[in-house]
Amino acid sequence: MKPAAVVLCLLITVTTASAGPQVGEDTGTLLATHTPRIREVRFAGDPAFERDALKKVLQELESRRVIPGIWTRRPLYETRAVEADLARLRSFYFSQGYFDARVEVGSVTVDGGDAILTLEVQSGPKYLVRHIEIDGINDERETTATDSSGEFPVDTLCTCLFDARRIAESQGRLDFAVELEISDADGPPLSNTGRGWVDITSRVRTGSAYTVGRIDFSGHHRINESTLRRAMTLQERSPFDLGKLRASLERLNRSGLLEPLTPANVEIRRSPDTLTADLTLAIGERPGRRWSLAGPLGPSAIGLLEATISSRLPPWGRGVFEASTYYLTFSVMGFSNPLIRLLPIPVQPSPPALLVLERPYLPGQALSSGFALSPHLSARRLLAGYGLTHFDRVTQAALIGGPPDSSDLLIPISGRHTSVGGGSEKASFLICNPPARSHQRLRRGAAVAAGLVIGAFRPY
Repeated sequence: MKPAAVVLCLLITVTTASAGPQVGEDTGTLLATHTPRIREVRFAGDPAFERDALKKVLQELESRRVIPGIWTRRPLYETRAVEADLARLRSFYFSQGYFDARVEVGSVTVDGGDAILTLEVQSGPKYLVRHIEIDGINDERETTATDSSGEFPVDTLCTCLFDARRIAESQGRLDFAVELEISDADGPPLSNTGRGWVDITSRVRTGSAYTVGRIDFSGHHRINESTLRRAMTLQERSPFDLGKLRASLERLNRSGLLEPLTPANVEIRRSPDTLTADLTLAIGERPGRRWSLAGPLGPSAIGLLEATISSRLPPWGRGVFEASTYYLTFSVMGFSNPLIRLLPIPVQPSPPALLVLERPYLPGQALSSGFALSPHLSARRLLAGYGLTHFDRVTQAALIGGPPDSSDLLIPISGRHTSVGGGSEKASFLICNPPARSHQRLRRGAAVAAGLVIGAFRPY
């Protein structure tokens, strides 16, 4: 699935002509060589919401505080950024039941290098939702619960659609599309407000189920292909599960041997006749040399002064003897780590100079990786390091979990309540964001703290 930024770019190509004036009548023409930065975003018309509530919806046009009270980074005034946040604002109004809402660029006032952007908002009436039907999940119709207040249960609807997409992905269905149709419904108004009722039908369409054909890798020179394949959870001749593909990319990134991989590094080639899909992963290897300097409170250990230089071995051998998966590390230590004494097994202080042949933890080769060999260290010390490495991996996996589904659902809306300006029909979208994991920041902070503590106890 495409990330939200990529999908919104597709929306921009359709609706760029409707962005409104890039420069207000007060400014004349912007210099092509100078793009102003947005100092303020204002809302005019009938927004129906407080300015602070609408500013929280903005992402591209939001000023970011790098250093509070000292340095605030203002975004550039760009058509792409304006259109992306216009789409988010329209989606926000749709999610609140304002299906006739219009959000457009009103004017732009440029003063030197700063720009003040005014958005013209006409919220229109808020509609009451009588009931919601989801058509196309398991070839059946499902009804989403609504309450008597008539509020649009957008979170419940999005959760159902994300569950449906997850099931479709696990079955190898690479195509997943949703469309919302809004139609008028009969019903008495609440509290004499005169607000009308609507019915919402969500139509889900999935394509055929594909299986994995051939998995290829490109761009690797030192790393053996068998090492890359062992890290893959998506296997050939299995259903093309996009969730397993994301998990495979996450495992390859954790190896530490490659440049970060994203879905953009994956090329998928479909064969509709055989319902198979081949994929090629474009690999970028990290440099074979690395160095580090850790102080008494540095990131690698607490209470340890150490200078390290490492070099990866040439591409010789296969399997556990694949030399390119090993690092030869030379370390010079100023003084030993005092926390080593807290280990449950007795270990000797580290020598001032240390030569280590280390194989980092490799996904898919857990038992045969994450160890080190050194003539300067005892067997107990090496065994303690092996155990701590695997304990750190288990701890990180338990705290952080698997890779999140970072792609949004961009759902087109059709029906009478979809004209968003000028009397002409334009594309309207509801954006469903994937549900955030509970206590995600706390979990990531705990994972970082756990890594520092476990690293402090590493005996080498």
